[in-house]
Amino acid sequence: MRTVLAAVLVCLLAVHANAGVYNFPYPSAENKKGLMAGDGMVEDVLELNICHATFNFPITHMIAHKSERNASSSYSIKYKGKKYWFRKEHIHAWDSVLKQYKKNNITVTGILLVDKRSDLKNLIYPSARSKTAGYYMWNMDGKKNQRQIEAAIQFLARRYTNSKYGKVVGWVVGNEINSASAWNRAGNVSFSQYMDTYARMFERSSDIIRGVYANARLYIPLDHFWNTSFGGSETYKGRECLDAFAARMKRDGYRWNLAYHAYNGDMTQPSITAAQKYGTTNTLDTPLITMKNLSVLTDYIRSRYGTDTRVILSEQGYSSTYQGKNAYAGQSDAVALSYYLAMADPMVDSFVYYSHLDQTFLKKAGASYGLWNVSKSDNATSKKPSWSVFKYMDTDLNDAVLNNAREISEKMTGKKVPATRTILKRDLVPCGKYKLKKKLNKGWKGCGAVDSSRRKGSTYTLVKDPSRNKNVYWGLQKKTGRLNVTPYPVLCLTVRDGRLTGGKCELLVRVFSGSGHVFEASGSVKSKRRQCLQVDLREWEHCNAVTKIQILLKRGSGEWKSGAGIVVEKIGFR
Repeated sequence: MRTVLAAVLVCLLAVHANAGVYNFPYPSAENKKGLMAGDGMVEDVLELNICHATFNFPITHMIAHKSERNASSSYSIKYKGKKYWFRKEHIHAWDSVLKQYKKNNITVTGILLVDKRSDLKNLIYPSARSKTAGYYMWNMDGKKNQRQIEAAIQFLARRYTNSKYGKVVGWVVGNEINSASAWNRAGNVSFSQYMDTYARMFERSSDIIRGVYANARLYIPLDHFWNTSFGGSETYKGRECLDAFAARMKRDGYRWNLAYHAYNGDMTQPSITAAQKYGTTNTLDTPLITMKNLSVLTDYIRSRYGTDTRVILSEQGYSSTYQGKNAYAGQSDAVALSYYLAMADPMVDSFVYYSHLDQTFLKKAGASYGLWNVSKSDNATSKKPSWSVFKYMDTDLNDAVLNNAREISEKMTGKKVPATRTILKRDLVPCGKYKLKKKLNKGWKGCGAVDSSRRKGSTYTLVKDPSRNKNVYWGLQKKTGRLNVTPYPVLCLTVRDGRLTGGKCELLVRVFSGSGHVFEASGSVKSKRRQCLQVDLREWEHCNAVTKIQILLKRGSGEWKSGAGIVVEKIGFR
């Protein structure tokens, strides 16, 4: 009898493993630093040197309206004998970001979501259609409504599994399923019915996605309420959801992973080490699991479900205000400490910070999580101190905030904090006329928010894209192979005709080596002035293996004019 059962189980596992169109190994990353990016701010994300990103895919946004079901407005696929249409407007916007992530080797995890749209209510679980929530349980009726969702998932998997449009290797199914009343609403159903429906959501997503990419990782999402619930109806304990789900996956032969949201108990209070609302302990019966007692979760997963069941910390943030007062310092401390605690835990694959920009609806609730302040229309306006902390926390930079967070993390975990990148910062300084020993005249391409660029000889003329946020960078980028500049370590360039009002912009030169080692040099550039600038790289240990150079412009004290442009010429080493 045992032999027969074993054979059946092997068959089930073989069916659900799926050969897949793609079979490349799940990618590894240099570190665990990740971010959920703000709209239109991909250049800033790249400057922050992330290795991981989450990306929302609201299925209800991509499905074409009746008037858009044509080749000019939408893409189509055939799924189970029927044609389905998906809106090009949304797909192209996703393409533009995901292409950049792929070019920069960022590991992307997509989040599959269904929210409310008046003409697509039938995609929502029937008992939740009259309710209000952020996101909803999917209609798993086995009929046309379910097939519409499945067709959308298949479209996404085909388009974004290692194609020219992007590379998404992990997928979270739904959002915070234990806090269902807000984030995965199913209405008034029993717990067993709720978990059965979610399991079917997960399994169908797994079948479709792993039918395209065999090594894709699929995740169940939970928030920080472990042995308690948020309160009210349609909320559950995270642990009971996890265990019920895992038992079902074991029965049906599906692989799974966990996407956890390790917020503080008081989600407006930034301190990780302070006493937590609802309470935290270092035992399995703890009400909450936050970054403070993360090992309770990862030890449980390791001992009960094995090290092959991976954990990503896919959403957590810390407010820069608390009880109506400025808490910039507290936010900065929490950002660095939470990352270091994640780096110390071998069960955790990524730490994704939420969010890149403040969001008005969260700010009103006292949760100013962003690394950027924003305007009333949610456009990025100014960086918070936490922005620099986030940028440099994976480096060897000697900084008071980072050093303090490293010390606290090492006391909490008993483990050293690794620096996965090196960083050296210097100033761009004026220089006189120069003669280059190594010219870099050719091969530069527009980078960031560039509307147009053209080359004449060794001179490049750039114009900023006026539709893009004024704070994102724009400029030139050149891949150099593996260039040894040790014999001529001084980088020189000339800039002129910066069309600005208000006087200044910042020029940032970034020299890269290998997997993220960076030499940064910056200086002010004045409008309508011709300036020769240089920086000496000889102190940088990686100057024998330069792989990429960026010459970037960033807004300083002035504003970009319409058609703002700059000329960069005579670039090279001496």
